Amino acid sequence: MDRISAEILRLRVLVPPGPFRIGVREIANFLMWRAIRKALKDVGGRPLVTLTLSPSVRLPRSGRAVQVLHVTDDWLAGAELMGLSRRHVERILRHNLHEADVVTAVTPHLASTLRQLALRPDVSVVPNGCEIPTQTKSMASWKRMPAVGLVGQLNERLDFDLLDQIADTGMPIEVIGPRREHDAVARARLDGFLGRANVTWFGEVPAAAVPGMLERVSVGITPYASNEFNHASFPLKTLEYLSAGLPVVATDSPAVQWLNTELIKVAQTEQEFIRHVIRLAHQPFDEYVREKNQTFARMHSWNARAEQLMQLADSVDRGVIRGSLQIEHPAGGRAE
Repeated sequence: MDRISAEILRLRVLVPPGPFRIGVREIANFLMWRAIRKALKDVGGRPLVTLTLSPSVRLPRSGRAVQVLHVTDDWLAGAELMGLSRRHVERILRHNLHEADVVTAVTPHLASTLRQLALRPDVSVVPNGCEIPTQTKSMASWKRMPAVGLVGQLNERLDFDLLDQIADTGMPIEVIGPRREHDAVARARLDGFLGRANVTWFGEVPAAAVPGMLERVSVGITPYASNEFNHASFPLKTLEYLSAGLPVVATDSPAVQWLNTELIKVAQTEQEFIRHVIRLAHQPFDEYVREKNQTFARMHSWNARAEQLMQLADSVDRGVIRGSLQIEHPAGGRAE
C-alpha cells in the first residue's frame, strides 16, 4: 500500500495481463477483493463506504459498508471505446445497480438512463468537478498569446473535423494529454492534426503542471463529437479551463446546458465554434475576467462534489429513506 496523504492509502493489486479478458477477469477480481480484505485487516479498520466508479468492478453482494455506485459515463455506449465487452459491462452494471444503496451519475441525461435501466427512481446527479488553484500568478507575469488550449485524453470522443478547421485558422494550438485512440481512422486523424505546424502536443503531463501550462493560452476548447456516449458525459476539461481563469468554447451537450453559464460559449455549428474561438482568443483579458471564471469554478470543486456524495452515503448509514440529491444550481435553478 502507498500512503498518498495522512488520510488516503492506495492499494495496488498485481493481476495477470489482460485483466478484462474472459477467464482472466474472474481471477483478477478474486485477487483484488482478497487484497482489499487483507489491507483492511492490516490497518485494523472496517469499511464504512464502498464506492466504485468502474464499469468492470462488481460491488460485493453483502457487507456492512454503504454501497455506492458512481457512474461517470454511458458505459454501455462507450464499451467498445474503452476496449471492453458491452455484454460484460451490462452484466456488471445491472449487478451493481441492484446491489448499490446509493447510485449517482454525472449528468441528468445519464441519471435518467440509469433510472429506466434499473427501474429505481433514486438515481442522483453528482457531476464532475475541478481542482481550484491555491496560488495564482499575477496577470503581469502571464506569458499569454492568442492561442487555443486543448486538455484531456485524445481519442474518438473528439470532433476531428472541427479540430482541423480550428487548425486551418493558423492560430497556435497547445494540446495537453495522452493519446488513447483505439481505431485506425482515429489514429490517422490524430496523426494529421498533431502534425500540423501550428499544433504543439505536450503529451501526458503531471496534473500539477497543467494550470501553469494553461497560462500560455487565451481560450480553452471542448470539441466533442455529437454521439450517445458524449451526450451522457460531463467533460472535466470544461471546468478545468474555468478553474484556470480561461473563457471556454464547447460543443453542445446536456452537461454544458446544466452548467447554464454565459462563461461557456456553446456552439451549435462548426462555423459558430470557430467564430467564438477567434473572438475569445483575441479579446482583452484582465483580472476581472479571470476572477469571474474562477469564482464560478469554485462552485464546482471536487470538495463540493465529495461532500454531496458523502451526504448521500451518510443518510443511508443513519437509516434515512433514500431520495434524490438536490444540487443547488449556481444560476439559482436546481437539478436532480
